Amino acid sequence: MALQQQRRRFLRLAGASVGMSAYASTLGIQCSAVAGSDSLQPAERRRPALKEVYKEHFLIGMAGDLPGNYSQQELALVKEHFNVVTPENCMKPGPVHPSENIWRFERCDALVKWCLDNNMAVHGHTLVWHAQTSDWFFRDGDKSVVVQRMKDHITTLVGRYKGKVRSWDVVNEAISDGGHSQTAQTENLRNSSWLKAVGPEFITLAFKFAHQADPDAKLYYNDYGIEAGPKHASAMVLLRRLIKEGAPIHAVGIQGHWSTRGIPYAALDRAIAAFASLGLKVGITELDVTIGGASGGQFGPRRFANLPPPSPEDLKTQADAYARLFAIFVKHNQVVERVTFWGLSDRRTWRFGQHPLIFDANNQPKPAYWAIVDVLLNSNRDLPAPR
Repeated sequence: MALQQQRRRFLRLAGASVGMSAYASTLGIQCSAVAGSDSLQPAERRRPALKEVYKEHFLIGMAGDLPGNYSQQELALVKEHFNVVTPENCMKPGPVHPSENIWRFERCDALVKWCLDNNMAVHGHTLVWHAQTSDWFFRDGDKSVVVQRMKDHITTLVGRYKGKVRSWDVVNEAISDGGHSQTAQTENLRNSSWLKAVGPEFITLAFKFAHQADPDAKLYYNDYGIEAGPKHASAMVLLRRLIKEGAPIHAVGIQGHWSTRGIPYAALDRAIAAFASLGLKVGITELDVTIGGASGGQFGPRRFANLPPPSPEDLKTQADAYARLFAIFVKHNQVVERVTFWGLSDRRTWRFGQHPLIFDANNQPKPAYWAIVDVLLNSNRDLPAPR
């Protein structure tokens, strides 16, 4: 694309003054080429909907317990850009099923209804997890009792939304962190209450129970860090075992909690191909790219709430990272069926203060948003190869 065409394209798509020079450099344009562009107002910019840009490739999602406590502006942003929603917390075992005879469906029902009313799909999260799960599941019961409690939980929750929830994270984060060359030859399962009470077969059983409750739902194993290193190797061992045992597993969820300080692009590229070789689809299920802080899906204190706003250089680095990631997802679009951001904006995120998402705290698009759009709309964009 000629330089003058690049300039016109940049001015049309990225007219925001915040981070302008940073994003200009990602298109190979000198800062002087966009002089005077600050006069462009938001109303003059064309902001394509992400779900439309990527409609021929994969679903574009967000996470949140909609619609309660969300402003009309936020809900409008969701409807504009996304076509699938993951409940961030309300369907997790603890919130929805706090004790054996108590269910709290109110927020789940409201979310499913809102999504159906607005022609949006729902991805359920999550059925079996070591965290945010009440102790009653494991209390005063032998293996058979715990298995029955798990079955009742899955059957009730999946059955309630049969035909309304397109897919589920059936088992979440069952593989241990860390690992080394020896553990990479094994599943290296986390020593969770599920493992201690039932044994490794709890994973296969969970998938079978979910499939019985809704045979048409797509079923995921979901985890963080399974794109690289020993944890990836352990994931392959686990997935092969599940398939051998006849678990009705359809897809793998790579969470994608990364940081601009280090993203394993090449390993991610290879991991998607490796999961596909098992006959599985792949979802990028909890995507965020922080400007500060570490990668991973671990819980941790919100230590970053008082960090200064990101610099233009920070925004450029983040935009480049998102562009490189989406280039990989597009490369594997026959396998990647969904890309979901974990949150909505830099205000609606579990990593508040680390500026991880593509809309800022005022719901305005950041350079990362325009970079993602440009991956498809500017086919000549020069992105580094994964490394």
